[in-house]
Amino acid sequence: MYYDESGRDVGHFEVLPGNPGQYRGRETFQERGGDPSGPQHNREALPLLLYDPGARRDGVSYLAHADYHECKGGASGLGLVECPENIRTGTLYFNKLHKCSTKEAGTLIAANMPRILPGSTVASYVAPLDKMVTRPDVVILVGNPLQARRIVQAAMFEKGGRATFNTAGIQSFCVDATSSPYLKGEVNVSLGCDGSVRNAGLEDEEVVVGIPYEMMEGICTVLKENYQGWDKFMRG
Repeated sequence: MYYDESGRDVGHFEVLPGNPGQYRGRETFQERGGDPSGPQHNREALPLLLYDPGARRDGVSYLAHADYHECKGGASGLGLVECPENIRTGTLYFNKLHKCSTKEAGTLIAANMPRILPGSTVASYVAPLDKMVTRPDVVILVGNPLQARRIVQAAMFEKGGRATFNTAGIQSFCVDATSSPYLKGEVNVSLGCDGSVRNAGLEDEEVVVGIPYEMMEGICTVLKENYQGWDKFMRG
C-alpha cells in the first residue's frame, strides 16, 4: 500500500529524518466496528501527547477510544468528546495555564480552534507510518524548520499560492497537526505547545507538521525529484 512505500521514500531524503518511524499516521474512526484488526486497544488512559512519542521513538501503535484519552482537550479536538467547559469558557487558559490576559481571550482561543464535530469520532489510531495496518487520515512529522520548509515547498510546487498556518501555541499535536489538516485538507505547521514539551519531549528546535494523507504522494514525488537541487542552491 502506498503509505508504507511513501514512508520509506521520504525517510531516506537527506533533508528529512532517516527513520521512516519518524512519520506517524493518525486515523480517526468515524463509526463503531471500523477499528483495524491489527493493533491492540490501550489498556490505560494516556494523554494524546504520549501516543505520539511512543509511536515515533518506540514504534508502538495505539488504538484508543474516548475513555482512554486522559486529556479531554485533545480528545475534543479529535471529535471524540464535547469540548470541556474549562476550555470552552477560557478558564483553563486564563486561570491555570496563564496563556491569556482575560477569560474572554481564552474563550476566543478555544472558539477558533479547528475541531472535528463532537461525537463523530469513536477512536483514534496512532502508529509509525510504515507499521500502520490501515490508511491514515493525517501524517505527522516532528522535525526541524528546514524539514518543515521542504514539505511546504513541495506542497506549493504544483499549484502555487501561499501556506497559511493555524496555531495558537496551544494543543499542538491534537488540533494543529491533526484536526486542522484533517478538516482543511492542507499542510499545517505547528510551533508546538508547552504540553508537548512537558509530556511528549518536543525539543525547543523542533516543529510539528501535519500532512493530509491525500497529499503525501505528491509531496514525496516532488521532494524525491527536487530536494537535492534545492539543497545545492541553498548551500551554494
